[in-house]
Amino acid sequence: MNDHGYSLDAYVADLRRITGATRDEDEILAEVGPLAQRLALDKSWLEERHYETDPGQGFGVHLLHEEPDHSLAVFVVAWLPGRGAPPHDHGTWAVVAGVEGTERNTRYSRHDDGSREAYAELTEKHAFDAAEGELICMKTGGIHAVQNNSDRVTLSLHTYGKHINHSSRSQFDPEEKSKSDFIVRVE
Repeated sequence: MNDHGYSLDAYVADLRRITGATRDEDEILAEVGPLAQRLALDKSWLEERHYETDPGQGFGVHLLHEEPDHSLAVFVVAWLPGRGAPPHDHGTWAVVAGVEGTERNTRYSRHDDGSREAYAELTEKHAFDAAEGELICMKTGGIHAVQNNSDRVTLSLHTYGKHINHSSRSQFDPEEKSKSDFIVRVE
């Protein structure tokens, strides 16, 4: 589906233009969201290797672009069937667009003030299925979990204001009321 010819290079140029003009996350998400959606649906950038997963972490993370200072990172994530990621934040703004398949996203609210190290009180806000072309946009501090409930690998395009392994990202255990670092293996 390459009817508009929107390339990864054009997307990165647009990201640089948008984030160079504003730091307002609402504006960034509003402008980047439709562009991420366009690139996700275009699929001309998609390669066979992007379907590779890491059984140890339940998903494969493939870097498509990263600025030298670790900002404006773009990834494609391949989710194994029946697997996902625990509740986590990104340490930066995030725009996720479905590429192939449907992924269950669960959003959370945090109720503590963040002053206690390794502690967090979360409750589930709502859950929804995100399919091809659908967007999940989160400002810094937003918390969600992802689950692939299908019987095949699903793919999503992830764009962040900063590379997730350089952003003080956390994962959460709502039952244990705990918080810890969340670093992933990136291809």
